[in-house]
Amino acid sequence: MDANRTASALLIDEDPGSQLANRQRLEDDGYSVILAQDAASGLARAKQLLPNVIFIHLAAGEAGSVAFIQALRAEDSCRHIRVVVLRGLPLVNAAKKQLRAVPRDGW
Repeated sequence: MDANRTASALLIDEDPGSQLANRQRLEDDGYSVILAQDAASGLARAKQLLPNVIFIHLAAGEAGSVAFIQALRAEDSCRHIRVVVLRGLPLVNAAKKQLRAVPRDGW
């Protein structure tokens, strides 16, 4: 990517309060933020816009987020997009889903 170009980030977050806070945090980190309210609209936006990275909330019992990641990986045009989970599952469940924690510096 061109060093002068801002990285685009797709933020998928259903909660308006946390969406606002996470959007501000990502913009402060230099991202151009694209918003989606849920996994279905997030997948459509990912296919259309091909962001550099996707940030998604993943809470216990929220099977739609795991299904989103699986659907994203099934799309040839999207499987290269990094996905960052903002609020994770308990460690045991995350390991079962083959997710790993990445420090914020690694985004």
